[in-house]
Parts: sequence; structure tokens; C-alpha cells
Amino acid sequence: MFKTLFTRKNLIAISLVIFYSFVLLFTGICLDGGSSMVSKRNPIALLGQRLGIKTIDPGTTGFLCLILVAVYVIVFAVAFIYERRYAIVNHINPRGAKMIWSYVLTLLACLVLSLGIGVVIQKPLTAENIGNLFTYLGQSLVISLCIYALLFAIAGAVLMFIVNFIFIDKPYKFFDGEEQPIFDDEDIIESNDVAGSFGEGNEDSAAGTANGNGGAGGAGGNGGTGYGDNFGDSVIRTATELDDREKVFPALSRVDNEYEGFVNDYIESDELSLKEICTRFRNYLAKHEQLYFEIDTIRFFLSGFAASHFEILEGLSGTGKSSLPRYFAKFINGRVLFMPVQATWRDRSNVFGFFNEFSKTYNETEFLVELYRANYNPDVIHMFVLDEMNISRVEYYFADLLSVLEYPEDEWKLKLMQVPYDFVPPVKLEDGAIQIPTNSYFVGTANKDDSTFTITDKVYDRAITTEFDYKNDAFEVEGEAGTIRLGNSRLRALYEQAMANDENKLNAADYKKFNTICEFVYDQFDIAIGNRILTQVDNIVPVFVACGGTKEAAIDYMLSKKLIGKIEGRFEEYVKGALNQLQELIDKTYGPNVLKRTERTIRSILRTL
Repeated sequence: MFKTLFTRKNLIAISLVIFYSFVLLFTGICLDGGSSMVSKRNPIALLGQRLGIKTIDPGTTGFLCLILVAVYVIVFAVAFIYERRYAIVNHINPRGAKMIWSYVLTLLACLVLSLGIGVVIQKPLTAENIGNLFTYLGQSLVISLCIYALLFAIAGAVLMFIVNFIFIDKPYKFFDGEEQPIFDDEDIIESNDVAGSFGEGNEDSAAGTANGNGGAGGAGGNGGTGYGDNFGDSVIRTATELDDREKVFPALSRVDNEYEGFVNDYIESDELSLKEICTRFRNYLAKHEQLYFEIDTIRFFLSGFAASHFEILEGLSGTGKSSLPRYFAKFINGRVLFMPVQATWRDRSNVFGFFNEFSKTYNETEFLVELYRANYNPDVIHMFVLDEMNISRVEYYFADLLSVLEYPEDEWKLKLMQVPYDFVPPVKLEDGAIQIPTNSYFVGTANKDDSTFTITDKVYDRAITTEFDYKNDAFEVEGEAGTIRLGNSRLRALYEQAMANDENKLNAADYKKFNTICEFVYDQFDIAIGNRILTQVDNIVPVFVACGGTKEAAIDYMLSKKLIGKIEGRFEEYVKGALNQLQELIDKTYGPNVLKRTERTIRSILRTL
């Protein structure tokens, strides 16, 4: 623990304070008019006389008080550094109000113990003696600070000369950590040396580029910058030499400063049922945004998050896929990040950023910063919208998050980088990993056209998918249409309440019907529903019913995408006949026009055969 709380920089600072305390004591001895240890015409005393300082004989008690002040200067420095480092290690904002009060109380305690004891021991305890004591202390402090600054400047100049003389042939590292090129006289290219300007005849330079130590922007193997082998090697720093977290994670550190390291309280949500929320949200979209959706679409969108924190909204362009999650966040007074996916996205770094080995900083993305902020607002619902997510392959850039969401909620952690020992990361970045909070909900929109990639079954299986087939007609708004306050704790409580209601759950008869369809599809097409999808069905059906829907409508949504949609793309001879049999089985089991989405999916596949 001690090793963590006191770094080399802090120990250097403490040593400088100890040195100042000795300078303070020496100055006090020189200014002591009654001291017999030094000549009364010493340089410091003469300097004081030139400055018009009154010579004072503080006596033994006055010098003891000066010793106490010197000791407590060291004590305060050690305590201040310890408190600040303790705050950083324990993820407390060192510049927050709580820590500032701690620093102030420590300072007051040191002043009381040093000056208070010094005053008490004065003999006799008179106003004149106390005045002389404080005058003596003030003179000693002011002159000692001047002497200390002078010594520090002289020592710094000497060290600067020695260090730079020793490393005179080495490149100079500027304050921002970037290497500055150094040119000797012989390196300067004369204006008439045309061949040299194009690199001809400069074998060393060409070799430096060829072996990967040169190249603009660190494109070479060792990350050089085009000035030769030695220069390229000097840029590389080991992981143990990381700067403060404000430099490595600037955006995340700003979030820490904004919240001072403390999590916000839970918000007070409106007492509305899931059914009331769905109806009011539909009215809100129609009245304020001129967007019109079927009520079952709203119900499935809201209930889908009870089964998975990841939803896919796909279908025709212009049907409101992107608008639905954006305005839902606005409707409930939550937060939303709208992030258009780029065709160049190839890995997780496009979403979560990456650690730059050359600059020794982490390239933070908007997605990462907003996800980090969500940890400070556990009751504020955060929507993350990945627009046109299948313009690149989802498995390339989003696979890590999809895998993490399969774990128990307390294990929703994503490793960003391996932090070295003694490096204190941002407050909510424990051991280089970010927590995926339960108030984060991810929505991907997907178009179906020739410019996009097909979303694979393993992505569909982990998500709740809603298909937008057509644009809905306008309708007259009836009832409340204003925004509401809905916290994540309230939403999850409504989910749990709905799933605990036996009337909302699938009963034995419902399971029998559902299994009849699933078994037929498995027998005819060798497509099965796994445990993950069965769990999603068990979770989403009771919540959908609590939203005002029916069990059959919820089953319809799940069957159309989780099961029947996987038949698309099959062109074997038996497929057409099997699909017709499946249609008849659905009509016989559930009745005609009950599973409308499933039947529409079957007709769509039949048209391609």
C-alpha cells in the first residue's frame, strides 16, 4: 500500500520540502540577534539590515517555535501528498470539495500545533514577546523562501548544463513528449544539392526508411518518424512510463471531473404502467414528431429490452427505424448517442477506441465516453443507436459487446487495455476494463439493399429484431402525449413485475402450440430454436402482455424473425411444398390471420421460389 501511495515524484517533492526546512532553520539562526552560533555580521543578517529588517532576539523559546514550524512544514507536505495520492488510488476526485476540505483541515491542524505550542511556551507570555515571535517567524519565512528560490535556480542551471552536456549528441524531448528533430551543420542540405533533396546518395537515410524505423507517422516497424534509427528508437517508451490519466484518458478524466468521482442519485420516475407508457409514447410521436407507428410495434420495442439489451430495427428506409430509439430517449428524459456506422469499420477499436503505442494515449470514441458517463448515472436510461449497422459486418466491430451481454450483469466488463502497475486509471475504469451498466440499451438499424451486408444468425439470435415493412398512416391523437420521467430502476421493476405475473406467462397450452410449429420447422428445414431464444420468449411474452398486447402477437414477432426468417435463402425443391404445409399448420394451430407477421414472412419467401 505504501508503495502505491508514494511515487518517486512524491518522494522528490518531500525531499525538496525537507531541504527547505533546513534552509528555514539556518536562516532563523542567522537572523537571531541573540545567537552565539554564527557571527552577527553574517551575509544573511547583513542582507536583512540592508532590507531594513529589525534585529530581534527571540530567545530559546522563539527558536524552538521556529523548529516546530519547520517540522510541521514537512508534516503538512507529507500529509497533503498522502491525502492526494490516497484520493487518486481510491477513485476520489483530488480536486473535489471533499478533498479540499481535508487539505484545509490538515493545514489548520499543522498551524495550530506549531504556532499554538510556540506561543504557549513563551516566557513571559506577553503581547510584546508574542509580537516579536511572529515578526521573527515572518522574517525567517520570507528570507528563507528567497534564499531557497535562489539556490533552486542555481542548482537547476547547473543540472541543466550537466545533463545537456552529457546528452549533447542525443535528440531533445520537448515538454509535450514529442521528439524534436535535431540537425547538425552537416545535415543541412544546400539549395543547389538537387540529388540530395530527393534522397539520392543518402544511403543512411534510405536504409533507415527501408528497415522500418523511419516513415511518416510511425508507419515503420518501430514507429520512427523519418530521422533515422536512433531517433525512431527514442520515441518508444515502456508501458510503465505512462503519464497521468488526464493525458492518457483526457475525455474520461473530464467526465470524472464533471461528476467529481461521485455517482448521481436515482431519479424520481412517474408512476405509469407499461401499457400507459406505450400508449403515451405512441401519442407523443404522433403529436410532436409526426411519426406514426402501430401500437404493437411500440409494445415490442419496449418489451424487447426485457429479453435483451440489444435490438435490431430493420426494414425499408424512411419508416422511422432511427427515429424510434432517439425519440424514446427524449420522451423518457434519458440520454441518446446516435452513431452512424462506417463501411471502414473492421474491429472493436472503431467503437471502443484503442491505445496508441506511439503517443502513449488512448484514442477515445464518443461511444466509449458516453458509455463511461452512463456509469455515473445508473438510473438514467442511455440509448446507443448504431445507424445502418450492417453497412459493415456487425461481427467485425460489435462481437465483443455481444459476447459480454451474454454474461451475468455483474460480469458485463470489457477490457480496454492492460494498465501498468502504479498507473491510476479513470475512476470508472477498473483495472483497464469498463463496466457495461444495466442502464445502457443498444439499438442497431439495418437496411435491406445491395449496399449492405447480411446480418448473420448468430447476431440475430442475440438480439431482439423488429422488421419495419411499411410506413404507417396518420391517426388522431387521443389522450396524454407529453414527456415523462422514467428511470432505469423503475423500468426494470416494471419488467420484473410483469414477468412475475402468472397470467402474463405462457401456459401449457401456449407452449404446446409454440412447440408444434418449432418441431415442424425442425423436421422439415433442420432449423431449431436454442435455449437462448427460448429464454427470450419466456421473458418477452409476459412483458409484451403487460404493455397491452397479446401472447399470440408476441409469439408472432419471435417466430417471424427467430425461426421462419432463417428459411430465407433456401432454394431446394422441397422448400415450397414445406412452406405451404407450414402455412396450413399455423392456420390450424393458431387460426387464420392470427400470426400475421409470420404468414407475411412465409409469403415473402414463397415469392422468391
